[in-house]
Amino acid sequence: MKKKEITVRQMQCLFTVFHMLMVAYAVLFLHPFYGSNDEFSLAAIASGGYGKYTQYFIYIHSGFGWLLKLFYSAVPNLNWYTLVMYGLIFLSLTFVGAVWIRRAKRTGMLLSMALVLACVQPLYVELQYTKTAAAVTAAGYVLLFAGMDDRKRKKAGGCPGMAAGILLLLLGSWIRFHAFGMVTLMAFGLWLPRLQSLWKDRDLKRFLLWDCAPCMLAFALVFGSIFLENLLVYTPGSPEAHYREYDRARQQLLDYGVPEWDEYQAEYEAMGLTRTDCINLQNWLIADYDRYTEETFRTITDFRRARPFQWEYLLDYLVILAKKPLFLLGALVTVLWLFPLSTMTKRKNRLPVGYPYAALLGIYLYFIAIYRVLPIVVTACLLSFVIFVWFAAEEEIAESWEGRLTGRRALAAGAVAMASVVCICFRMLVTPAFQPPVQDSEPSAAFRSLYDTISREKKIYYALDPFTGNGMELAYSIFEKLPDGYLTNVFALGGWETESPQVVSNLAAYEQRSLLTSLYQSDRAVLISNTLLEHIMLHLQDTYDGIFITYSKVNQIGNFDLFALNYKMSGLKDNDELTASLDRTYTAENERYDVFEATVNLPPEELEGRSVFLWMESVESGKRRMYQGTWQQQDEDGLYSMLYDTGLADTDQVRFMIPKLSYPLDDRYEVHIVIRDGDKGVKIRTENHLYGPAPG
Repeated sequence: MKKKEITVRQMQCLFTVFHMLMVAYAVLFLHPFYGSNDEFSLAAIASGGYGKYTQYFIYIHSGFGWLLKLFYSAVPNLNWYTLVMYGLIFLSLTFVGAVWIRRAKRTGMLLSMALVLACVQPLYVELQYTKTAAAVTAAGYVLLFAGMDDRKRKKAGGCPGMAAGILLLLLGSWIRFHAFGMVTLMAFGLWLPRLQSLWKDRDLKRFLLWDCAPCMLAFALVFGSIFLENLLVYTPGSPEAHYREYDRARQQLLDYGVPEWDEYQAEYEAMGLTRTDCINLQNWLIADYDRYTEETFRTITDFRRARPFQWEYLLDYLVILAKKPLFLLGALVTVLWLFPLSTMTKRKNRLPVGYPYAALLGIYLYFIAIYRVLPIVVTACLLSFVIFVWFAAEEEIAESWEGRLTGRRALAAGAVAMASVVCICFRMLVTPAFQPPVQDSEPSAAFRSLYDTISREKKIYYALDPFTGNGMELAYSIFEKLPDGYLTNVFALGGWETESPQVVSNLAAYEQRSLLTSLYQSDRAVLISNTLLEHIMLHLQDTYDGIFITYSKVNQIGNFDLFALNYKMSGLKDNDELTASLDRTYTAENERYDVFEATVNLPPEELEGRSVFLWMESVESGKRRMYQGTWQQQDEDGLYSMLYDTGLADTDQVRFMIPKLSYPLDDRYEVHIVIRDGDKGVKIRTENHLYGPAPG
């Protein structure tokens, strides 16, 4: 390297090594994670977390699903979803860098290294398939247009470059078609100068053959693959076709905002919906798909009046954009492209450099007109914005600076460029390295312990909406394959995925079609957040006329409370021959709960496999309540038994832990212990000794 000029190929190899080092830095020090619940759902489906490998994904094209299925079938012990996504990101950014270096060796190297640094956090750390699709699609357009230019100039590599670009465009559309569409709008600015050339040269044949045919071939493959998927996967009457229509209706409503109850009360009530239903929809608690159907979503969308343009949203996002590192980096290179201003009139690429700014604003205006722009959409657009602005500006920047970047000056320029990017992206590239990974946090460790516990006996527990907005995925590294059957007894309550074929078939293992139905027809405890629990209680009490009456706390694992949702039991029979007694009461957890202890006078062999409830009826109002209890038997995990287990120490003691009552459970209530076996219950004659001495 000291004796002769470094070659383009060597520079590309050095860039690839730098890229690999940055990926290693991200993986080892920046604690990568899934950027959304959707990402976790896709990784779970791909890894067989729903019970089997499948090519059908909730959001991704089935062609990409087949690729993942092949990887998992060949080597099932790896999390191929993350590895494939990482591989595509790496190839995409490497291809972009290689094109830039080939076009201008020194300036291209600086821009390529800066691009990798800028993309480490949004692509490698916060892994999210919409952003991955944007990066892959943007790289496809860079290869396609660079290959078209090489072909015009009769340089080697034109056709292979175009072929690689078309393949990346196809893969980008498979990963996320919406991202493909947004990036395509951005990339249109790179094609516009070719239209200007047609106006200047009047060579229609050359224009159609060299400038239009490759793009049309790419679009033909993309839309042809969509047609084939519709033909082969979304056949009329199939579960996949049903779910797609359901999800489209869901997107039209939830992605763009549920109208307020106060503004549309009459319309909601005409549909038979309550304020609670509106609150549930606004919080995306739509797991009850007997009530929140495709027709419900479409009807609400139809009566939602046209929204006035949200000017305050536009102002918000202009301020946000001004602070985004990716936008700042794109603007800095644009300033570099403009310098010196005295030669501005000689710039040839004004249209492709300026167009991404207009496209970025146009995309945001479209979303703002209906709802706030989602952060993931902002980042996906900015990724393609940076790539296209730099791609368009590079040639003219190289004309001004390429010859000056030699020797120590090149090293100094590289150091300044890298330092500038690191400073702008400090919070993304440096700060996380000094923070512990989420997977090592106390809540994540507690959830792992919880999963180990509930997976031993899948007939006992459901685990729903554990502890964060990102849900249970925080307990697992994105490089870690989920255990087999992970989601067989771990469900997310509230998301639209509950209608998907994977979840529906999963619930079939419990002989249930609806997740909510299964909760009140079983003795399974429920892990659930207190906030979500309140929404469920409000909604179901209104909807099902008291099927869910209340809830009781039955166990605790680490930081997680296990609740039992309680319902109105049909076919309840009285039995005066059997007896029980309420013996003791006290409060727990800062007086949030009333705890009642009781004795059941039945031999163990008659209690095997049965659950126990506290039934009460107000003498004054006639209002009835039922709370599930636990037998005072503890398993190896220290959990109390919800079903009587003769394999554990015998007991006749039970405990009920219920939300604090407004007044004591005294003679204002008629109370009974209920023993249930399956869907049948027996109401036992019960003596109340809570506020007086028990016999003996």
